[in-house]
Amino acid sequence: MKLKQKLIKQFMGVGVMKLLSIPIGLVTSIILARVLGPEKFGQYAFIMALIPILALPVSGGVPQLIMREVATYAHSRSWSHYKGLLVAAHGWVVVVSALLLILTWGIGSQTGLLTAQGKWALLPIAALMIPFVGLGAVRSGATKGLGMPVYAEAPQLIVQPIVVLMFIAGTAYFGILEPRIAIFGQLFGAFITFLVASALFIKVQPNLITKLPKSYDSKRWASALLPFSLIALVSTFNAQIGIIILGFMGSDEEVSAMRVAERAGGLIVLSLSIINMVLAPYVVRAYQSKDMKKLQNMVTKSARSSFLLSLPLALLLIVMGKEIIELVFGVEYSEISYWPLVVVVAAQLFNVFCGSAGMVLSMSGNEKLTLVGQFVAVLINIVLCISLIPFYGAVGAAFSVGFALITWNLILMYFLKKKLGVTAGPL
Repeated sequence: MKLKQKLIKQFMGVGVMKLLSIPIGLVTSIILARVLGPEKFGQYAFIMALIPILALPVSGGVPQLIMREVATYAHSRSWSHYKGLLVAAHGWVVVVSALLLILTWGIGSQTGLLTAQGKWALLPIAALMIPFVGLGAVRSGATKGLGMPVYAEAPQLIVQPIVVLMFIAGTAYFGILEPRIAIFGQLFGAFITFLVASALFIKVQPNLITKLPKSYDSKRWASALLPFSLIALVSTFNAQIGIIILGFMGSDEEVSAMRVAERAGGLIVLSLSIINMVLAPYVVRAYQSKDMKKLQNMVTKSARSSFLLSLPLALLLIVMGKEIIELVFGVEYSEISYWPLVVVVAAQLFNVFCGSAGMVLSMSGNEKLTLVGQFVAVLINIVLCISLIPFYGAVGAAFSVGFALITWNLILMYFLKKKLGVTAGPL
């Protein structure tokens, strides 16, 4: 009963923050879309889609690995291994971030991107976010593993959106907002978020850690980091590939249309995202205890709850999407964004229906199976994007992303049933 109450409390805490972050992020997007216009907003969105790809070596698999390992070490009271894991993770992020920045700025200097105009000139500035993203991922993963998802998510869900909104709104008010300024706003937000995340991480960490020696299990961590990183790689590609290929093969206006559609899709998957954040450490514990009945119960109830929460919003966006886009983003976006929105929203609703299959596989040590499903999906996504975008623009990108998402979920549901005997979904 106490565990159930704790889960409900944490779910409500993360849920409230997630719900607060939505209007904040939406207002920021509205200001950017209306002030910059479709072309410049598309340039900004394209660069912001590239940053998660560039940051993958330091943020991709790191938080998932640390969350799983910290949950395991906390359960077994292996605090020396916990300390060694954090030292190794911070060292990895610092070294790799430095190499990525040197590489990005070196290429930018040689190719003239640092002094160019247009979207590519924004990339060297945006790349400065990489070390803050990586260090934040370490803190977030460790804090979640300690069973504190509210503290882990607060910097990302509350602090960063507020800081970025204040920056964007302020520069828009003074008439100086343009894509480069918007990127600086994101960089400033990442820095402040890192500082707050560091303070919260120090607060929740067990006091006895400072007195213990460090123990390393480098071989285990390295072998687990690769599949987790590959999972993050293909997952991020699946999420961003539509915008990225549109940025290369389509127009900046089509990029902005796809960004608006993805914002709507993010609203649909919100309930499942919240549940996964809260549920992950408890999935680890149920699996470690070999309590498959408890695991099945969590999977079914979480999928049922998230789907029932997402369904009404999905129907509203599909039926009234054009009017909502025009009201929120402006009339110039309503025609170009509506059908991409319909496709993305429908695919994300199916994603929510399938529940937490990917998270359960990863948290139970079956991350390689998750990787297989996502790898197949990303290949389908890339092939369809390249084939459809030249003819159908943002609608083709949305269909590619949606079809890949559906394929990925079906594969993961099959693996979850075959490997653990657990049925995904609300039924």
